[in-house]
Amino acid sequence: MKVLWLCSWYPNELDPFDGDFVERHAKALSLYAEVYVIHVVQNHEWLQGKEYKEQVLENGNLQVQTVILPFPDTGLSIWNKLIFNNRYQKNLKEQLRRYIRNHGKPDLVHVHVPVKAGAGALWLKKNFNVPFVVTEHTSAYFEDIPFHYASRNIYFRYVTRKTFKEALAVSSVSDWLLKRLKELFQLQQTRLIRNTVDTSLFYPVQRSNTDVTRFLHVSMMVPLKNVTGILQAFLQLQQKRTDWELVLAGPAPEEIRQHVQVSGLQNKVSFTGALSYAEVALQMQQADALVHFSKYENLPCVINEALCCGMPVISSDVGGISELVNESNGILVKEGDCNSLAAALDFFMDNRHTFHNESIAAAAQQQYGFHVTGRELIRFYESLLPGTNPSVLQ
Repeated sequence: MKVLWLCSWYPNELDPFDGDFVERHAKALSLYAEVYVIHVVQNHEWLQGKEYKEQVLENGNLQVQTVILPFPDTGLSIWNKLIFNNRYQKNLKEQLRRYIRNHGKPDLVHVHVPVKAGAGALWLKKNFNVPFVVTEHTSAYFEDIPFHYASRNIYFRYVTRKTFKEALAVSSVSDWLLKRLKELFQLQQTRLIRNTVDTSLFYPVQRSNTDVTRFLHVSMMVPLKNVTGILQAFLQLQQKRTDWELVLAGPAPEEIRQHVQVSGLQNKVSFTGALSYAEVALQMQQADALVHFSKYENLPCVINEALCCGMPVISSDVGGISELVNESNGILVKEGDCNSLAAALDFFMDNRHTFHNESIAAAAQQQYGFHVTGRELIRFYESLLPGTNPSVLQ
């Protein structure tokens, strides 16, 4: 069986974090099969002033072809987008023709995020009768979420709807999102395949200093992550006790840093700046609990990663997070309720001995490790194309 991945999001030289969770799924599958990924970068902001570039990277069984297209500058925004979309579709079709010339027709295509890569899968199905599956990662199918599906342009909605309708199956990392997709679209089959974690990096270690409770927040610190809400909760906690510290890991914007100063938390809060995947693991291994207070989510990877390190999670109850976090491995609070978050932090500090780090890590690693996810993807493909041999995927 030859499976070709078409990814709307995937890490690239312009943004190494774009769709890094998709890359980890590809790495998990590559433990058992050859994986070929085609990614034509689509984010307009990254492509301003860039020249055309193709790059192919190989890492064992994983081969990734990335294309950077120049974004036009006609002076008219809508015309720029129309020209770019035409360039994107032409280039993607050329990449697919070249793939078939070099590798033969794939047995199955795996699309990650319908727009824009889904159009390539639809073209392959129409012209070469190649079936495809889709994995959706975004939570933007609920009307209370900014830039939700129903607010997007006609092209976006058409490609999304048609991609879901013609897919053999649709998967996601949460039941929460799959349920919503089934409400909105005609889906033939669905499959739950969780975010995956490199457990050679994310595993528990014994902390050296346990006198002060260390809380950790990891994100890009964009508004949806509600870092200001986290700081408000810790400001309340400081009025009651001071035997804690908070590490904010990620590229914190200046307004967050200023908020810490104005709030008088500068002696309790530290910043790491942007971190590599391995550096995130090291931060998690030295913390007592992950704090996550998003306004909305699907199911953020940091939840799985923290649990694989044996670290309890204190989080807002949004998206699919409650599918992973329960009384044995964390605390859930109402979204936006800073008082409840402050109370949860205080409760955790008094009761952290009741959370069994080794048990949390063992349970998580059995569910989210690369080997587990790789086998799940193999079984997923086999169930759709019975009689094939997954050991010779390309």
